[in-house]
Amino acid sequence: MNKNYDLAIIGAGPGGYVAAIRCAQLGFSVCLIEKQALGGVCLNCGCIPTKTLIKSACGLEMLKHCADSGITISGFNFDFTGLLKKKTEIISNLKKGVEFILKKRGIEIIRGIGKITDKNSLEVNGIKVGFKNCIIAIGSEPAQLKGMEFDQGKGILSSKQLLDIDYVPESLLIVGGGVIGCEFAYIFNAFGAKVTIVEAEEQILPLEDAEAVKILSLNLKKRGIKIFNRTLVNKINNNSKINEALLSSGETVLAEKVLIAAGRKPVFQDCGILELGIKQENNRIVVDQRMRTNLENFYAIGDCANFLNLAHLASKQGIIAAENIAGKKTEIADSCVPKCVYTDPQIASVGMSVREAKERGIAIKTAKFPFSAVSKALIEKQNQGFVKLISIADNSRIIGAVICGHLASELIAQLSIAIEHKLNTEQVARVIYAHPTFSEAVMEAAYAAEQMPVHILR
Repeated sequence: MNKNYDLAIIGAGPGGYVAAIRCAQLGFSVCLIEKQALGGVCLNCGCIPTKTLIKSACGLEMLKHCADSGITISGFNFDFTGLLKKKTEIISNLKKGVEFILKKRGIEIIRGIGKITDKNSLEVNGIKVGFKNCIIAIGSEPAQLKGMEFDQGKGILSSKQLLDIDYVPESLLIVGGGVIGCEFAYIFNAFGAKVTIVEAEEQILPLEDAEAVKILSLNLKKRGIKIFNRTLVNKINNNSKINEALLSSGETVLAEKVLIAAGRKPVFQDCGILELGIKQENNRIVVDQRMRTNLENFYAIGDCANFLNLAHLASKQGIIAAENIAGKKTEIADSCVPKCVYTDPQIASVGMSVREAKERGIAIKTAKFPFSAVSKALIEKQNQGFVKLISIADNSRIIGAVICGHLASELIAQLSIAIEHKLNTEQVARVIYAHPTFSEAVMEAAYAAEQMPVHILR
């Protein structure tokens, strides 16, 4: 049986299903092909389940310090099994919601592995699907390290496998101090595990602002998390259900479980793009600002086309691809992609970093305002961190921002808007911010850039 559509999308993650919805809104017939679960990695074994666990970790931290707010609790229990049940429930409800919207939009969902056979057709489950345009949104999978391949029997796990664990291990070694590694370190430390992070670079979160990372590192260490920077894991020996990690520093770490958090890689197997001649570089599909590949009617979005594995970026690219298929000629603003780390404190950034600006030869100025001078932060005892603005020296246009502190992942959107619309620090400072709120730190940082901060001396 043959089926024909205006658009075929391979992969129903946050990029693929959003692209399907937008294309349907624009009047196209759409089929969405998914070999596993709707929502992809983000919804099923990434963003959503980890943030569910982080919510619980934050709750445990709050309970430990509730006496500071005049609340005395004689004791409390942590039900990890109940938390896992809640995590499953949230994922299930979100998947049902996505499927409901897709079906109401008239999008046909085909379960199976889609393999492109030529420029206008693919096969899935023995069915030939014809299309005028195709969006490749095949996602990614956890990268493995040679000699430390995933092995559940030995307790050497991927992030997905660690999310499936049904108890809190006594000890956890995390190989890789990126976003995934730091978030899991925060989670399992809060749940009672003895956690160690080993990172090869100068600092954990190597791509993030050094001042922000320093605050986070100190906070993690105060919680009892051991951090080895500029260190490699040379070998892991498994002895009687305990993993012995030999470090390049000469030290040894013993851990019941090991998380390999070495990044992610696209899943190109079996989809047919290699045979079709779609251009790749550095194990990513090459696309332009309109998400077009080197083949006229093929587009690629999400992890298979990005070095930033972010669900919100994939979703926006899905919309961009859909609109270009409809002839709208819109482009992705990839210089304005927010990045968030959901630890305590949180770290969020958008736009250009100080290092990137200097490498490009851009004359900049920076301004910073601490949360310790924000009344709402003091009320909530969340006064760690700062808001930092990076602006062009001669016209004060904001080109980058870093927020380290409570609610950083929520506050960063204000500065994404500022960068997207080319606002300068005076324009941001001119806005009236509600009081008392954490967002006042954004206003004060903008005032600081204008040499006129209100609640600090300079």
